[in-house]
Amino acid sequence: MSYPGGGGGQWQPQNNPYGQQPQQGGYPQQPQQPGGYPQQPGGHPQQGGYPQTGPQGFPQQGFPQTGPQGFPQQGFDQQPYGYAPMGGEPPKKKRTGLVVTAVVAVLLLIGGGVTFFALKKADPGSNAGQDNPAVAAKNLVEQLGSGDVVGIMASLAPAEAALSKDYMESMTKEMKRLEILKPDADPNKLTGVEFKSENIKFDEAAAEKINDHLTINKLVEGKITITSDASKVPLTDKLVDALGDDLNLTSSKSETLDITAEVKKRGTPIGIASIKVGDKWYPSAFYTIANAVLEEEKLKWPSQGIAAQGASSAEDAAKQMVNAALDADLTKVIALLPPDEAGVLQDLGPLLLKEAGTQKPTGAKLNALETDVKDVTGGKQVTVKKLSVTAEGETVTITREGDCYAAEVPGQGNQKLCADEITQLLQQQGGKKIPAEAVEIIGRVAGSVMKTGVGVVSTEVDGKWYVSPVRSYYELALTLFRGFEPKDVDALIELLKK
Repeated sequence: MSYPGGGGGQWQPQNNPYGQQPQQGGYPQQPQQPGGYPQQPGGHPQQGGYPQTGPQGFPQQGFPQTGPQGFPQQGFDQQPYGYAPMGGEPPKKKRTGLVVTAVVAVLLLIGGGVTFFALKKADPGSNAGQDNPAVAAKNLVEQLGSGDVVGIMASLAPAEAALSKDYMESMTKEMKRLEILKPDADPNKLTGVEFKSENIKFDEAAAEKINDHLTINKLVEGKITITSDASKVPLTDKLVDALGDDLNLTSSKSETLDITAEVKKRGTPIGIASIKVGDKWYPSAFYTIANAVLEEEKLKWPSQGIAAQGASSAEDAAKQMVNAALDADLTKVIALLPPDEAGVLQDLGPLLLKEAGTQKPTGAKLNALETDVKDVTGGKQVTVKKLSVTAEGETVTITREGDCYAAEVPGQGNQKLCADEITQLLQQQGGKKIPAEAVEIIGRVAGSVMKTGVGVVSTEVDGKWYVSPVRSYYELALTLFRGFEPKDVDALIELLKK
């Protein structure tokens, strides 16, 4: 199957051409190396030159800060899909530091329930591709008009629908386990968001053909109304009792985007991208967001993108990505991204390289990278077993043994940290400043990450393997959530009330 040319680098909009400030879109936000790859090459423990020394002289692992991130927002305050807080103002912060960080994480987790169940469960295999790009774009907006959220997701490009479906199912399972959602919650039957479109019109003559697999359709008239109702989310009774007033679960909110007025204000139509996958056309959220950014920045799509260049195995894809990042080879980084999920970035590749400018290699050399591989939803997760890097004549080696990490650092000898020692280190660091409940929770979650291992997810497309930033991020988020227990949610809610 053929896919649109693939990608590289996170494209962050500075302004939203739809008239409202967007949250992070495209792919989930992560610390970036040039070319948009996560700052932790291959998903391994973070190296900032050499590890900074932590308590007892052990290098700090710097686990990535993460929280649920959804798919690109469409310029509305309420996301059609992805993550969004529930209606109402968030509770006032009464503490700072780790407690607030932990509480915010839980609120994000809870808030995700609204849009999780707005999505329902779309089956990418049921995607009804269209024979031409105009019909594909119209089909998307017509699904909005019917309020059929399942239809909306099913009409998107197969890879985009699959990403949403896979992560949604996993997160729904975790939210049930944590007693945030009721055990009988069924995403096939529940919704927290409704859509309504009126008098939608495209200017078919103005459609812009970028290349053989990408067309920008021009939306010129109509209205789209989004209504969110958090009361329809199947939260457990204890959660509603504890946070119902603060989260405003009893009221619904509506917002209308007047496309006709917006187009008049902008002076240009709103672009809805359609992409060709195989011999069928689908509307694409990722390409639509990228096109909006290009329009806002007055930039043009490159005439030719960067061709995807996969590896022979999941492990080899991860290793090539590490070497490409160390060498500042942005073209290689982009080529190693999956052409189905990240085709938009490969089509933008030449422009991203131009905007990034000349990048100097880090000078670091990868001496050894030994990995463990396990199956995860949508691909294989590659986690570090041994990592050895030399920079400026000195070598740092990190080895994972069970749930312990050992580090050999010049001038510091061998250091070792195990999962069951995290809580003790937090107590030593925070003293009385960190509540005991928070220490226990953070220690257990961090320990869970160490036991599982941090890595990247590689996916297979047409017999070749690529590194998926989106699935890598999602798997890390799931690893963090799996470290929580139901009692932790109760404890964090109590901390919030203090």
